[in-house]
Amino acid sequence: MMMKKTAALLLTMILCLGACCAQALTMTGLETEYVERSWSESKFFARMEALTGVSVQAQGVSDEKEYARLLAAMEKGDVQTDALFKANLSRAQEIALLDSGAIIDLAPMMEENMPNLSALLERHPEWREVITLEDGRIASLPLLNEHERQVMLWINRAWLDKLGIAMPTTIAELTDALLAIRDDDPNGNGRADEVGADLIGVYEMRWLLPYFGIVADDYNLARNEAGEIVFAPELPAYREFIALLRDWVDRGALREDAFTAMHSTEALNERDENAPVTSGLLLSMTPYTHIDAGAVMDYEPVLLAGPDGTTRWRDLLGGVWTGCFAVTSACQDPAQALRWVDALYAEEGALLGYAGVEGEDYTVNSEGFWSFALSGNRDVSRIRSEVLMYTGTAMPGLYPADFISRVDSDIDRHVFAASEKAQDVSERVTQAYCLSTADQARADALSAAVGTLVDTGIARFATGEVELTDENYDAWLAELKAAGSDELTALFRNAE
Repeated sequence: MMMKKTAALLLTMILCLGACCAQALTMTGLETEYVERSWSESKFFARMEALTGVSVQAQGVSDEKEYARLLAAMEKGDVQTDALFKANLSRAQEIALLDSGAIIDLAPMMEENMPNLSALLERHPEWREVITLEDGRIASLPLLNEHERQVMLWINRAWLDKLGIAMPTTIAELTDALLAIRDDDPNGNGRADEVGADLIGVYEMRWLLPYFGIVADDYNLARNEAGEIVFAPELPAYREFIALLRDWVDRGALREDAFTAMHSTEALNERDENAPVTSGLLLSMTPYTHIDAGAVMDYEPVLLAGPDGTTRWRDLLGGVWTGCFAVTSACQDPAQALRWVDALYAEEGALLGYAGVEGEDYTVNSEGFWSFALSGNRDVSRIRSEVLMYTGTAMPGLYPADFISRVDSDIDRHVFAASEKAQDVSERVTQAYCLSTADQARADALSAAVGTLVDTGIARFATGEVELTDENYDAWLAELKAAGSDELTALFRNAE
């Protein structure tokens, strides 16, 4: 009996010695977060060690220029870390670091060492296409989201109810509603401070395009009735969209200075919390980026049907954020690094970065809703600083949407429910990284030139600086062609 105990003790000592001698993985990444967060002191990495058995020494870099210098040094052969966590790599940086030998190709190792991620990619083969380079290599691992939030146009439904106006279902009804919001003092403060369409800049105004049956992306590309990729301003309905903006400016539903002004709620954090809400229609992923939280539930998304009666919306983000985690050539055990990060592609690991530990950082009530465990001076900001990792630069892993949506907050559940409605009718025009490296570089250059002319032209027509006539519109399209709109469209057509 004593011999068995001695042997067991010896085995335990050997295992412990092996664990103690195992070299901790070193990780570096970009931490652009307004909450001060020390990776070396964060509970997240210690908890990940308890979950995976892998020890990590991590250090975040908060200065973007310093981080850029670190990546540049890696490309030249000075690799001082085993992995890049919250790596924030562009596709060009991925390729440069791979080609220089600074980071390694993960494709051959993922199936054996990453069962969680492999299962997700099998369920979503389009995600694998996004993270895979044209030559088949995989430089970095992504953040994945099966239920991403949607950018939407929100209207103050409480004001509509107060004014006796039904939820708009057409452009004409929306216009009338915005004019009533501007004129009839729905916030009840006796001042004419309400803004009908509180949209600032052409980018925000372009989210009205789905109301005209056009889903256009940041390249100003859309699809015609035949499903072909086309340059959006050449579609007849695009001119109708510009005519609406001109009408709104002319009638006061949209301020003329909306093309150059700041949001009326831009100084949200600096103003009196009792200041009245002034926005009728606004663009946001969630209204509380623009207004006080107490007014969020007054707003509902406006998803009007297009001319053909079909409601369509733009999928801005997709389910994949690339460039979040890479393994360097300095790593002596790449499989260990992949096993560590694979834990983040399952809910148990993901929750460590998004909510912490149940009973310590959050609690779940009898109805299954969760909330952060706050007490004394331990507020949400402190939990984010000491425990969580999801804010700031995107972290790798699976966004635990099902869990997050069960937050014990009427406001957040209202936003999640609205986002689901938009996601059900959202679509993408062009897929991320569908072009070759050379074609993508050309597309980016063309998009920069053409996009500036598109935004400028819309603003000039909408404000009346240039009269919206057939002759002037045709001249604008000719200017866009000269800048490369046809070539830009062809690049994506040919990639399909």
